[in-house]
Formats: sequence, structure tokens, C-alpha cells
Amino acid sequence: MSTLHSYCTASAAGQSADETNGDGVELLQATLYLMGFEQPFTAPAVPALCQFIRHHGVAGLLQSDRAQSQAPECVAALKVERQRIALRALALAAGLKRLVTALTVHDLQPLALKGPALAVQAYGNLGARGGVDLDILLPSEQWADALVILQDMGYRVAPGQHWPLPDATHELLLIHDNQPRVELHRRLLRHQHLLHAPQQITQVLDLQGTHVTCLAPAYALPYLIAHANQHCFRRLIWLMDIHALLLCADLDHELLARQLKRSGTCAMLDTCLSLLTLLFGLQVPAPLQKVRRPCQASREMVGLALEALRGSLSDDQVATGRGFFKRVRLDIALQDTFSARWQALTGWLSPTAKDYQWLVLPRGLSFLYPCVRLLRLALRKQGREA
Repeated sequence: MSTLHSYCTASAAGQSADETNGDGVELLQATLYLMGFEQPFTAPAVPALCQFIRHHGVAGLLQSDRAQSQAPECVAALKVERQRIALRALALAAGLKRLVTALTVHDLQPLALKGPALAVQAYGNLGARGGVDLDILLPSEQWADALVILQDMGYRVAPGQHWPLPDATHELLLIHDNQPRVELHRRLLRHQHLLHAPQQITQVLDLQGTHVTCLAPAYALPYLIAHANQHCFRRLIWLMDIHALLLCADLDHELLARQLKRSGTCAMLDTCLSLLTLLFGLQVPAPLQKVRRPCQASREMVGLALEALRGSLSDDQVATGRGFFKRVRLDIALQDTFSARWQALTGWLSPTAKDYQWLVLPRGLSFLYPCVRLLRLALRKQGREA
């Protein structure tokens, strides 16, 4: 797939030599080669390669024979990265088992998102996927009880978090002195109009003796695609998760296509399938080919995603490089219907916890917080706000 280098070069047309990030293309190709995909391999500097693999979270997915064929110093460094992922995966699995047990014994209904459950679901191997935290979805009406239970377990709301949550905020970060941090979600995504009622399409996994409920693949895939789109598909592990689930032998592609159409993620699907084909050589199943929605916005997102992937960019770096308002425009354009675009715009203008913290208004003036949000976005655009 030498077309990857050609595509990256074409997408960077008009940029300076530094902006094209040729080293990033080589690091991306080398990483894909080590993961078992057909890519040209030019051995990059070992520290840069390990840093790239760590950023993208794919050390657990490297092919042993290809990794072992590298220079001794590279083999040793990659082994350390794989061990780090495996140890982190075990710690996260133990933390998830503990959380699920504590919540379900009180008749709560935690739904595990990504993390250890997805590692087992997509790869059949807990050590294939690490992470930094545990994502748990709970119905809003169960939050009060859940927070008491988590507090008794030693968790506390992280500094800078705002509780109760503003309408535009869908997650709360909890930290613990000795356990993985937890992101407690009250809905799947930032946009409230996408992917409703996830508890209706679930499956139960056996996670080392503990029954853990997670999204069934036909509903997990629209969620993973929308989540990756929300972050400009900027990490390989997110694309690999989607790729692995798409290759599951028992996946019903017709059902998945209906779920994607119903969820309003067909333009996001087009971006995702374009990236999966370019990076991994995916042969797109016919039902998905029928519902994907190619458009200018989806093609634009492919270029932005490749730039973020090869540059190992963060969300803030993507927004800064592109311009925050252009990023918002692209997100709105990727919604499938006019109604969804309007709701996405409304979501972007809804005040977040940071808006409430940035300027404290008297209760009688709280209706002005959308203006505060616009002001903060304008200051971010000008680079005047950290």
C-alpha cells in the first residue's frame, strides 16, 4: 500500500517541508508494518518509533515475528512497550472487575465502554489493548447511588471537574490514589442527538470470572466510529478497534448497516472506511458500502486524520492547527441530516464546566453563559487562552 505515502504527500500539498512531516509518514508506515500490514519499512530511530507506538497505543498489536526481526536495540525497546501495555491492561481489568462487582451488587447497571471489555471483544486478548482509564456508562438516575459507592471505594472527583454536570458535559472524571481513574458517562457521546438507548443492544462478556456488560458489536461500531470522529481519528488504536470488530466472523453486516443509518453516522462511516482501506487494506462489506455517505466533509476529515496520525497530534493541537471554528464547521458538516447539524451546532454552543469556571455569573445572569462560551471560543481562536 505505497499509496499511503502518496496520499499523505498529496494531502500536504501547499505546506512547508516541516509541515508535511515526512518522518511521521515513515513512522506510521513502520508501525503498520510491525502490526502485520503490507507497508514499506524503513527502520526509523528507535526512540522515535517507540514514542510513536506508545502514543497510538498499539504495542500490544505488534506481530512478534516482525518485531523480533529488527535490530537488537529495537527488539528490546519494543518488548518493554509491549510489557507496559500488558501490565496496564491487567491493572485496568482488575479495576473494572472491582467496579462492576461493587455497582451491580447494589442493583446498578454499569456498561463498560472500550478498555478491557473491548480488548476481549475485538481481539480475544486482554493484553492487546491498554489504556489510561476506565469508561463506565450509567443511566443518569443511578448516578447519585453510584457516586456514593465510588466515594466509599476511595474515588473522588478530579480537580477542575464540575459537579453537578452542565447539560453539555457527558462525563465526570474520578481519581483514586491506587486505582485507575474512572470516566463516568451519562451518555455515549458529547452530541446528545447521537446513539440513544445503548442499554438495549448489549452483550455480556466473561472478564476473568466477572460478567461485564458492554455494547454488542452492531451498536459498538457506530459508537466507536462517532467517538473516533469526535477526535479526528487521530490514534491508530481507535481505527484498529473498529477494524478488528468489522472482521469478527459473527458480525451481522446488514444489522450494522441499519444501525449506522439509524444513528446518523454515515458520513463519519465514509471517513472511517476510507482510512481503514488506506491504512489496513480493508475490503469493505457490501452492506456498509451501500450506506456510507461520501461528501466533501468526509474527504476533508480523511486528510485531517492522516495529518493527526502521522504527527501524533493531540485534540488541542488539531484544533489549534486547523482553527477551532473550522473544526466545528467540519463536525457539523459530517452530520447526516439538517436536524442533526442544528443539534450539533446547539451542542457546541452549550456551556461546559470550563465555561462556568472561567467566569462566575450571578444566578440571575446565568442565561448569558452561551455568550461566555462564544467569548472563550473566540479567545481560543486568537491563541489568547491557555
